[in-house]
Amino acid sequence: MLRRVLRGVLVGVLFAVSATSAARADEPPEGPPPAFVAPPPGYEPGQPGGVVGGTPEPLPGFMTLDRMDSQTRVGIQVAWTKIDALSLSDGFVMRFEPYGQVLLPGRPVGFYGHLPITHLVNFNGADGTGIGNLELGGFFLPMNNSDVILRAGLALSTASDSGNDLIANIIAPPLDRLTDLLLIAPNYTTGRLSVSTFQRNGDFFFRADGGFDLVLDKPATASNAPSVFFRANIGGGIRVQEVDLTAELVNFASVNGSTQNGIEQRFLHTLAVGVRTLGENQIHFGTVFGLDEITRGDYWVLTLGYQRVVN
Repeated sequence: MLRRVLRGVLVGVLFAVSATSAARADEPPEGPPPAFVAPPPGYEPGQPGGVVGGTPEPLPGFMTLDRMDSQTRVGIQVAWTKIDALSLSDGFVMRFEPYGQVLLPGRPVGFYGHLPITHLVNFNGADGTGIGNLELGGFFLPMNNSDVILRAGLALSTASDSGNDLIANIIAPPLDRLTDLLLIAPNYTTGRLSVSTFQRNGDFFFRADGGFDLVLDKPATASNAPSVFFRANIGGGIRVQEVDLTAELVNFASVNGSTQNGIEQRFLHTLAVGVRTLGENQIHFGTVFGLDEITRGDYWVLTLGYQRVVN
């Protein structure tokens, strides 16, 4: 009796297994696992925010430091400079700097350009508009991201050199872009070399620039003036809610040539603080302070800008 029961159970189990196998055979075959999909162009592991909404999140930017990085961008920066010794009715300075850079698709190479324009309002009863030196150049990302940025550029001699247009350029130093000081020098042609790095850890980010400006041509009257300049900039920030808060220090020094008052006059410094919105369309606002005796407390600078970042 027991043997019959066991035989019946065994037959039932074998029948159930056969039925299950037949049912599975009738099901459509399971699809292969999805293939690996490469990240979109411009995505950088470890860079700010990674991918948001299917596109790389634009990198944070700075007002007074170099702009070259791993993204394409175009924008304009506007600065209002109040000279402490003058009332507003006696004159003030507006500076406009359109700029742009293009990173070649799929390549760690890009090109950039910018041109400062200064407008002097009601100085001695007259206005003036000074054009600066047009700078064009290229940059290279040897690590295919913004960890290392190599830049080489040429500032052409396009700056205004006479009348109120010249005065517009020189009456107030370009504290909003001290790192580009030589772009206001008339009849100067300058080669520009630099190396930069951009780093981020969570909501904190950091950028540093170091480079040389080499004067290739200048007026005969400036034969004893410095012809080699050194730049060292550093900036940091934190992402808070929907904005980036930044603090920036720019240092500019003449390496050779003569200066008016010894070693101290070879160095210029500015400190800037600002806030910038996020996304592809960014607006920034901030202020810049001159830290040297010849600028400290004598100039008040507010800066406002817009840029569009294209990944």
